[in-house]
Amino acid sequence: MGRRLGQHFLHSRTVLDALARHAQIVPGEPLLEVGPGAGALTARLLEAGARVTAVEVDPLLAQALRERWEGHPHLRVVQADILKADLSPQALFGAEAPYGVVANLPYYLSTPLLFRFVRSRRWYRRLLLMVQQEVGERLVALPEQGKVYGALSIAAHHAFEMRLVMSVPPGAFRPPPKVHSAVVSFVPRPARLEPELEARYLEHVKRLFTARRKHMIGTLRRERPPWPPEALARVSPELGDRRAEALHPDEHLRIFQMLACP
Repeated sequence: MGRRLGQHFLHSRTVLDALARHAQIVPGEPLLEVGPGAGALTARLLEAGARVTAVEVDPLLAQALRERWEGHPHLRVVQADILKADLSPQALFGAEAPYGVVANLPYYLSTPLLFRFVRSRRWYRRLLLMVQQEVGERLVALPEQGKVYGALSIAAHHAFEMRLVMSVPPGAFRPPPKVHSAVVSFVPRPARLEPELEARYLEHVKRLFTARRKHMIGTLRRERPPWPPEALARVSPELGDRRAEALHPDEHLRIFQMLACP
């Protein structure tokens, strides 16, 4: 079932040890593991002293994890869809303190889950995520990287300080995927917009990149609901004939604030 759900199980001891090391685990700290699969990374996290809540969508894998670590005081297995699960610290760990996230993300849910992590970043101290190499490059991209730069890049830079930690070859997995993977470290940034306004900003950026090659001011004029004429007049001199793909993440935020916060 794991392969049907897009999972490739990590088995390389070298990579598992590196992930545990880069996670910088403090004994006793709470960690969320997404998609633990057969539990290879789970074992390393427990050995390092973490208190792990593992969220696994596959009921057979979740049951196997429970049986393998039955009675372990530092492991809780939750059988749930991570895109729908309650990710608050209270729900996962019974406490309000922020927690860490370590995960080998199935490729098919990387982008929607990353946007969810952006929206709920107040709950995390840090994240260490393994994603498809292409997704990792998109996350950290800036305009000078060309077409890999997009809405996901802007959302990620808005919410996190990031760095590419390592590349992982297909042979580190069973079955091996057809592409390389990348491990990315994330540290949440302080919120710069109120939650409702931030949600609007993220949707705004997504819409801009559906027409990334068009002049941005023209795209803004066609947005629905429409921006007030006076708001468009404020940003028009700064934008000129620039396209969305040419603006740095901080520029996108400043333009949005000029539009939405007169």
